[in-house]
Amino acid sequence: MMKAFFRVGVRVLFLVVVAGLLAAGGALAWFGSWRTEQLSRLHGASSIAKTAAGTVEYVQDGEGPALLIFHGAPGGFDQAMLFGSEAAGFRVIAPSRPGYLRTPLATGLTPEKQASAMAALLDSLGVESVAVMGVSLGAPAAVAFAQQYPQRTWAMVLVSPVTKKLVWQSPDVPLPQAVNERLSGDVGSWMAEELAERDPERLLSSTFDLAQTGDDVARGTWVSLVAGNPSQVAWFRDLVSTLVPMSPRETGLRNDLLQLRALPPIAYEKLEVPTLLICGAEDKWIDPADVSAAAAKLPNATLLTVPNTGHIVNLGPSSGDLPARIREFLGKFHGGQGAP
Repeated sequence: MMKAFFRVGVRVLFLVVVAGLLAAGGALAWFGSWRTEQLSRLHGASSIAKTAAGTVEYVQDGEGPALLIFHGAPGGFDQAMLFGSEAAGFRVIAPSRPGYLRTPLATGLTPEKQASAMAALLDSLGVESVAVMGVSLGAPAAVAFAQQYPQRTWAMVLVSPVTKKLVWQSPDVPLPQAVNERLSGDVGSWMAEELAERDPERLLSSTFDLAQTGDDVARGTWVSLVAGNPSQVAWFRDLVSTLVPMSPRETGLRNDLLQLRALPPIAYEKLEVPTLLICGAEDKWIDPADVSAAAAKLPNATLLTVPNTGHIVNLGPSSGDLPARIREFLGKFHGGQGAP
């Protein structure tokens, strides 16, 4: 009797192990197919420019005055285009900064070198002057561009910008590093994209904890408001897609964090370019006071503090008019050519 029971138990255990291996193999094959499709999609969507500064991956879209976008971290040309897609009436030029996707890190390690690389990209495209937009960790490179090429820069927009050197003490980590650790590489980013599609409220809740100050009540209110807005949910899903797969973006992210710790003081008072600075009033990572201080030094600055939102200023109950506010600002300094 015991022998028969033992034989049945062994067979059941064997079947469970086999089923587990088959499930794991199926999941691995599914993930491998997803990663291949993602890389193929990214490579097929962008162009490569061989510039005087090195290789730069980019896309461009639209017509009108040129808008050059320096994306955040992690990111790439796809994230730059996501922010640029809201600038109707402008020719959006969206490169991958060095270390991201197919722009090698050697093209430009520092914000100053990255600015030079993007000037070389503009030369290759025959573009004389631009407005620049810097998002989060892309802001120092955007500012460096305006500093180095004032005659080529007719306006600047800084979104949730890093405005000075920032150093963190353990156990605190900067938001981009926290995002990287939460995603845990390509597998984690794959799971995040699936979660954004199937259960966006859960991922929004985690996003709130990383990027925005507030208690449980504030989190619940914010998540409900964003989740109840179809356009913001769609934008959030698009943002998550600009983080995947993670591995082709990690070199740029690590470099950005190193550069941020060594960022020299920025002479904002010498920047004459008209500048719009946008920050979230509840930004957990960038102190809104630092953005206000930078705006106070700029000779020609407009500060827009968005209430009830954090580092991701495009998400929140007061975020809906941001695209129009940006277009209105840019239109003032280029003949009003931006779409209303």
